[in-house]
Formats: sequence, C-alpha cells, structure tokens
Amino acid sequence: MLKKLFGKLHVFLTGIFILIITLILCFSFWNSYQARQMGEVVYIQRMAALITYQLEDDETDPAEVLSDYEAGTGIYSLLKNARQEMVYKTRGKTKTDVEKLFARAGQTGVTQSGNGELSNARTSEQGGYVEISGDGHDRYYGIMSVITTKKGVNYSLALFSDKTTAWDLFLRELPLYGGIWCACGVFIFFAGRLLLAKAFEPTEKVLKSQKNFVAAASHELKSPLAVIMANAENLQDHLEDENEVLSPQMLKETLKNGLGTIDHECGRMSKLVQDMLFLASSDAGQWKLEKQQVNVDTLLISLYEAFEPVCARRSIRLELEISEESYPALYTDRERLFQILSVYMDNAAAYSFEGSSIGVQAKAEGKNITFFVEDHGKGIKDQDKPFIFDRFYCADRSRTDKSHFGLGLSIARELGKMLGGEIGFFDTPGGGATFYVTLPMDGGK
Repeated sequence: MLKKLFGKLHVFLTGIFILIITLILCFSFWNSYQARQMGEVVYIQRMAALITYQLEDDETDPAEVLSDYEAGTGIYSLLKNARQEMVYKTRGKTKTDVEKLFARAGQTGVTQSGNGELSNARTSEQGGYVEISGDGHDRYYGIMSVITTKKGVNYSLALFSDKTTAWDLFLRELPLYGGIWCACGVFIFFAGRLLLAKAFEPTEKVLKSQKNFVAAASHELKSPLAVIMANAENLQDHLEDENEVLSPQMLKETLKNGLGTIDHECGRMSKLVQDMLFLASSDAGQWKLEKQQVNVDTLLISLYEAFEPVCARRSIRLELEISEESYPALYTDRERLFQILSVYMDNAAAYSFEGSSIGVQAKAEGKNITFFVEDHGKGIKDQDKPFIFDRFYCADRSRTDKSHFGLGLSIARELGKMLGGEIGFFDTPGGGATFYVTLPMDGGK
C-alpha cells in the first residue's frame, strides 16, 4: 500500500513542480519576447534618426549613405524624391517587395499633395513605427520619414526591419529552454523520489515495527495458550477416562498441578497483554502523567522492600545505598518512575548469579537526578547492545525461563520518554550491567 501511495505522490508532485517550471519558463520566454520587440523598435527608431540626420547634409550621396547603413544592420530602405521617383531601393532581399511594404505602410503622419508628391516641408518629419505584414508569414517594423536637406530638397524615406515573431524566437530559444526544462524535470524526479523516501522512512519504520510487534506478540501468545490447552485436555482426559482408576489423593494432585500450570500461564498471558496494551497506548499518545513531589529516600526504600524477598529467594544480596545528605525534592510521576526501576530490578534479579549482589542508588547532579541499578551477572554482549531496548528482544535466547517476553526494557524506554528523562546502561566493572534513568528534578517544566 505504501508503495502505491509513494508512486502516486511521486507522480503528482513531479507533475506539479514540472508544471510550475513550465509556467516559469513560459513567463520568462514572454518577457524575453516583449524585451526583444522593444529592442527592435528602439533600434529602427535610432537608425531612422541617424540616417535622417546624415541625409540632411547635401554633401553626401543618399544612395551611398543608405547602402553603408544597410551593410550588416538588417535594415531595408527605400528613398524617393519629391516627384516620387526612385532614388534608392534596398539591395537586401526581403520576402515581400519593399515597394509593396512602402505602399502598405501608408504615410504614417507624413503628408503628400493631392498628386502624390510631397508637400513643401521646411523641416524633416519622422513618423512613428508601424507593423507591416508581408505576403507570407513575414512581418516588419517600418518608419516613414520626410527629409528636407539644407538646400531644401525633399525626400521620402521608408526604413524597414524584420520583426521577430514569437514562433521564430521560440524555435531559436528552444534548445536553451528545452535543456533547462529537461534538466529541471530530471532533478525534480530524482529529488522528489529522494525527499519522499526520506519522508516515508519514519512511516515505513513504524509499519515495520507494528508488523514485527504483532508477529512477535502472536508468537509469544501461542506458547502460554498451547500450555493451557494441553493441560486442560489432559485434565479432561483424566476425568472422562472410565478405565482409569485414581485415588482421591492422586486425582487431587493431578488437578492441583494442572490448574496450577493453567493459572501460571494465564498470569503470564495477562502480563503480556498488559505490556502490549501499555506500548500500544504509548504509541497512540494516550497515557497521561500524574506528577507530584516525590521523596527519593522513600522511593528507594519502597523499591528495596519490594524486591528484597525476590533476591533472597535467588540467594542474591540486595544493597541499597542512600546518600547521607537529603535528596532534593523530585517532581515526577512516582508510579511510572517506580515501574522503570522495577523493570531494571526484575532484569537484574533474573540475570544475576547466585551469591552475587545488586546495588541500588541515586545521585543528584545539577538540576537532574539519576537512579542506578547495578548487577554483577553475565552482562550484555556487544552485538546485543544496540537492540537491548527493542520490543521482544531477548539477549539470552538460551534461557528456559519464559517469564520475560522482552518487553520490559522497551516499556522502560517509553516511560523514560514520557517523564522527559533519559535511560541507558553501561558495563559494570568486573562484569554485569548497570542501568540508569536520569530525570529533571523540576519534571521538565
């Protein structure tokens, strides 16, 4: 499902960003086209002004002036005298004849007499630019001028230059814009894939964790269920077997053992279900804390009294070290902190050797206080250390004691996060492991 969603999001986001890039390129192209048109208009206006200024001097040959200006400038010109006789016609090749362009341009503000001859103008006059369509798809800018020389000779001058159409500019700029578009498209495709992969990574981890959690929970629940079902069937067989003759004492012992096993396995299942519900509630953020002032000395003594009988049954010494100076008041959820320390104590008692000891102490440093549970057991192997707080992870898979499901330390980690603290462990000098939890005294206000 995530793969399909990933693919759809990738296509959607890639399409959106490519559309944005396309719109930006279109906007850039249109601005470039407008700027080019403006440049072409300014160019032909300047050329018209320069040519007019030079033709006003009678000492220069008009045909020579126009020929020189046309060379390499892309300007086409047509010059007529006052009687509309051709003085000069462009040598450049245009798709539409210049005389046709001249006729289509009109007078553009330049007056002529009724017989077609120029009026007796005393000064040169220059009209505004016009856009002229040729016989094909060619288009031109044109400027019509009346030039009066110093000796009073009048000329009619028409200047034309090719107008760059949007299509011409598009074909000219296509390699550039196409290259930019393709480069941006490739970048967006791979960048989007990378960013989406990073964004989906936490979700994939959560889903994978949930799958592993469900699989491990199912596996762990099968074991006590199988034992319960086997014992229940065994008791039923004893009760229904008419050929089997048991004394009341033997029957009572059989029932006691079977029911005791069922009760023990039901207790294991109950603890496992409770742990799983706690972790599920923690993942959903449904747990609420009840913080209050906690007396550290009283908390440590309560922990000692709760686990001293457990350690005694396993021939383990439980040593409690309390500071001679009073601990500062700790503002936290007492029950959750006691639960973390209980997980540490339970693990320490389970993995310690007979005759060894377990030490419990607390140290206040700055604005924090740290609780330590130190054992002198087998310790934790280096390959197991990165995963020791993972759910259903058991470092010692050879243990036959099934009272631990590998959820205790993961619960302790979740509780530590809820309390705004930090949990961890390190090797005990001489062997074993020391687990700790560090909490802010003010409760992380």
